[in-house]
Amino acid sequence: MPDTANQESPPPATAPSGRIKRNTACTSCRDAKVRCNPSQNPETPCQRCSKLHLTCLVDKTHKRVSRRSKLDELVQEIQSIKQSVNGHSSPSLPTQGTTYEPLTFKDPNPHRLGVPSPISVSTAPEVRPPAVAPATVAPSSVIHTPSSIPLGHSPGAEPILPRALGSQPFSGDDIEYYFQKYFEFYHPYMPIVQVRDPNKCYESGPLLFWVIIYIASRRYARNSKVLPFLLESIKKDAFAAICIIPLSMSSINALVLLCTWIFPDVRFVNDPTSLFSSVCMNTALQLGIHTGKGAHPEYSHGVFQNTFSDEEASFTWAGYNIIAQRVSSSMGIPPIGGLFNQTVQNIIDGRTPFQVPSTFRVLLECQKFCNHLCKTMVAFLEESRGVSPHIVQLLEDEWTAIRGLICSERADELDGFNALLVQLEIQLYYMLPLPGYNPEALKRNVLRTYSTAQAVIQRCLELDDSMSFMRHLPHFHFRALLAAGCVVYRLLRSSYRDSVDRAAGERSASDAIAACRRATLMDGDLPMRLGNLLESWQDRLPYLADANEPPVSAFSHRLGASISFDCMTRWKTDHQAYRCRCKEPPPGNGGIGANVGVPVPAADGVVQPGGGDTSATMMAAGLDPLHNIDWTFMDDFDWSFEPVMPVLGAPT
Repeated sequence: MPDTANQESPPPATAPSGRIKRNTACTSCRDAKVRCNPSQNPETPCQRCSKLHLTCLVDKTHKRVSRRSKLDELVQEIQSIKQSVNGHSSPSLPTQGTTYEPLTFKDPNPHRLGVPSPISVSTAPEVRPPAVAPATVAPSSVIHTPSSIPLGHSPGAEPILPRALGSQPFSGDDIEYYFQKYFEFYHPYMPIVQVRDPNKCYESGPLLFWVIIYIASRRYARNSKVLPFLLESIKKDAFAAICIIPLSMSSINALVLLCTWIFPDVRFVNDPTSLFSSVCMNTALQLGIHTGKGAHPEYSHGVFQNTFSDEEASFTWAGYNIIAQRVSSSMGIPPIGGLFNQTVQNIIDGRTPFQVPSTFRVLLECQKFCNHLCKTMVAFLEESRGVSPHIVQLLEDEWTAIRGLICSERADELDGFNALLVQLEIQLYYMLPLPGYNPEALKRNVLRTYSTAQAVIQRCLELDDSMSFMRHLPHFHFRALLAAGCVVYRLLRSSYRDSVDRAAGERSASDAIAACRRATLMDGDLPMRLGNLLESWQDRLPYLADANEPPVSAFSHRLGASISFDCMTRWKTDHQAYRCRCKEPPPGNGGIGANVGVPVPAADGVVQPGGGDTSATMMAAGLDPLHNIDWTFMDDFDWSFEPVMPVLGAPT
């Protein structure tokens, strides 16, 4: 018999125990709430961690817990605590019909957007009286929270004290009401305020306290006199606060919030957001907020004493960077204030000991790329009066790859909207071509930009229908809506208007006006004036038959804002042609901007329903065809009709 004892048996097949399962995500991707595409090699990080140079760790002990099971565990913990509190008395056993009230306990850490504060019980728990949980904003997937969530205090807590701003008193009930509205409807867009208790907020800084009430009163004022009074008072206090060196953490947060929801009567020439953001940058650097560390020993000396926490420093620094970049993009100036350092990157990657709302992290990632975009374009525009379409295409492809990582199937509607705005901001540079551009390539790229602008306007209205987006619209989102509207009207004024669907173009133009109407807060505010301007321009589109040049901006050094400045300036020059043609019938019937279905005033002044152009009828009736134009919008650019606009054409 053969000696089988000495024969070497084949090595047993080892099970690939170290291989990452497809349904197991690494900690970085799980914290970022994006899809994790693991590598077949266990020693190789996943695709996202490899691209972002992150540490790829897989927690094999992680177990997905549903919301229902979490709620059951919390109820059991609450019941055990209740029994320990009432241990001296004989607790009554619950019957089948017993209904338990949802009790919670005050957590020492403030509640954060989309992340419910866990209730943990140590071995020697500190027994506290039951309290109503503070207002918890809904998860990022449902940012419009129900109004039934109270702000509330625990029964043993100090009541909300009444306050007065000048001659205007506010009761404790009024203050609680305004704080509730702010954290419910506005806070999710810029979640930098970590103190939700009104008394503690006032102690940290009165300016932040009153700014919160001012923002809430924009839509939810209890009487008509509150908003005008707060508007004037906050203006004086904000400009007085920037003279105090150094600013406190609460004052910095107040200025960031004011940049997010600026004064309704602001104009382009006196928009203080650039001033406020500059003051925030200087103070943040002096206090060491950019390090993301509270009480940093190297930045705490003399009058520069910082007693804030790491969480407060990180949220404030992230909020400032968002505002600084949006100011740069909307005003067309180089991004000198945005410092997207490692602190910002840690927040984006979820490498912080505290939870950050996913929507806030997506917005921060979007502005980080916009900062990269602006710096790249500044370098090109310093050497020439245009941008190569190949450079724009490379940036667009780069953003498409990043967009796929941050906007997974679990991203909410607001994340997709913010990503869409970045795409529009990139494509705006197609309308700033180099001299000697290819006409066919320009037309193809501009039509893509036009489609993106249409999508932005449509998405605004859809978000407003689902979550009242336009009622609580941040100022930087409105400036992006302005850019989208200018792209649509600029193309309808160009030789490309025959290459697009006229009916769809009319709808997009009308939707831009409708979006401005929904965002209007008070008479004469920026959305109302912009809506009047676009509406008057829409009425004049049939008279612009000689606008046969391509939609190329005459401005070349205002970055992505060049299109908006070019569009507003052309509005002025088109008025000259409109005054000469207002007595002539429009070319054709049913053209772009034709007032189909608009009431027409008859000769006796009675408004008659009908279609067609109204200007000729108005002139025949002795009426002013320019009565709908908002002439106050000219003050935004310090315009008059005496100077002649420079020749507008392709950059040379």
